[in-house]
Amino acid sequence: MRFTSSGRVRLADDVRIIRAAPALFALIYPAIVWCGTAVSPVFLVAALVVPLAGVAGVHHTSTRYRRTRAVALAVVTAPALFSWLGGLLDFQTALPFHALAVWMPLWTALLGVAIAERASQPAFLTAPSSRLAVLHGASAVVVTLFVTAHLANHLAGLQSGEAHLAVMRTLRLVYRQPFVETLLLTAVAFQALSGLRLLAVKPVCAPGWPDTLQRASGAYLAVFLLSHLTAALRARHWRGIDTNWQWLTSDSMLTDPWSARLAPYYFLGIVAFGIHGGLGLRQVLRGHGVADGTASRVAVGAGLGALVVATLVLTGLLRA
Repeated sequence: MRFTSSGRVRLADDVRIIRAAPALFALIYPAIVWCGTAVSPVFLVAALVVPLAGVAGVHHTSTRYRRTRAVALAVVTAPALFSWLGGLLDFQTALPFHALAVWMPLWTALLGVAIAERASQPAFLTAPSSRLAVLHGASAVVVTLFVTAHLANHLAGLQSGEAHLAVMRTLRLVYRQPFVETLLLTAVAFQALSGLRLLAVKPVCAPGWPDTLQRASGAYLAVFLLSHLTAALRARHWRGIDTNWQWLTSDSMLTDPWSARLAPYYFLGIVAFGIHGGLGLRQVLRGHGVADGTASRVAVGAGLGALVVATLVLTGLLRA
């Protein structure tokens, strides 16, 4: 354990097992959501420890270990990445392997990267393009409008599946219009890809918690959006399935081994959306002269609000 000049603890400078800890958590993530839930649904809550270990790794690992920090950031996305791989591979009978056959070698390799990396000089990366950041924010407005309506639709599921379907039929009159749907899909894809680009070039030297949480939530959202988008398109266009309430709740997330992975996946998607949006709004407010304290309270409120909404949405889905 080492302290920086600012008094901040750096856990991973000298102890390799600590640098490797986030990747170790990711390696056992399938066991938590599959085997653990067979014992008790409490393990779905325990699965959240994995992305939290990634967040801690991003924040506490010295910038002298750039690859280790990148591995920790990937660990944050573990629930979304696992669901994405499962959707891509587990239902493709023509393939000789499934998601687990990719997951284990992938995280074993990343574990080796974290263990083997040697310290380098602290890195100061180039600041992101202001034009790309502005475009990223503009696409976020389009995505936020849809996500707000989408979450309101899910909250209707607390009343009943019929209420959820009734709201969905009304909303689809708008977002299933060809122009609106094309605009939405383009915005989601751009949001994910531009976010990954901004992650790659954003300064990472001695980040505070706001920067850490913005990076971590952004990484999770990028993988979540790509996973969610491709899952819906595959179900709708390749398998001819209506992606409605019945599709979501056909298998219990508490008892079905495959569907169990969706509980932390959805929950963290909503929470990450609130945290990332709140912190982005915080930057905009500060840039327009709003006091830091006020801007930070807005960000905290957005994160807490997302936590409440995520809990309510999952309550409806699990109850169904």
